[in-house]
Amino acid sequence: MFTEAITVNGPEQLGNIQVPKRASYIRAIMLELSRIASHLLWLGPFMADIGAQTPFFYIFRERELIYDLFEAATERVEGVGIIGAEEALNWGLSGPMLRASGIQWDLRKVDRYECYDEVDWEVQWQKEGDSLARYLVRISEMTESIKIIQQALEGIPGGPYENLEIRRFDRIKDPEWNDFEYRFISKKPSPTFELSKQELYVRVEAPKGELGIF
Repeated sequence: MFTEAITVNGPEQLGNIQVPKRASYIRAIMLELSRIASHLLWLGPFMADIGAQTPFFYIFRERELIYDLFEAATERVEGVGIIGAEEALNWGLSGPMLRASGIQWDLRKVDRYECYDEVDWEVQWQKEGDSLARYLVRISEMTESIKIIQQALEGIPGGPYENLEIRRFDRIKDPEWNDFEYRFISKKPSPTFELSKQELYVRVEAPKGELGIF
């Protein structure tokens, strides 16, 4: 904020511009918040250098609260980089970028893979299409991910969870299989295992959008 302050102070002094009292108070508040943020940036690494690791994280958390105020005051992301729904579709956007433009498209809902249709969660989306909307979508998705994890932990059934191909090693009791050189052998498919000869495209909803293989 100090660079901004001197940038406007110069023309104001040259033009003999009278700054409203309210604006002067707001500037002083923002400047002192900026001073605190700067000192916190010094204090965090200093505490870490002398062996106090935990305060480092708390200090940066408090610093982020100050920067949240700056972003709200300057509207740094609101109305910036707007991408409409039609543009998002034409450009092939997916994931949070697409959902922030008003398109409620999430492969976890569309393709219903794994157990996503057995837990309660909502597709997070915004209609504004700006940088703020993309931020809000990602923040909301983290909350939804926590909801999904909590429900999955509560409802996870019993039963096998390993691939059955590992059983082919049960016949071999040689301890040599535990050596480092053989660590990845169990990842190889069974010699008798065959896939049908056809083409297939598989996709999932990755954090940044659709991820697929052909």
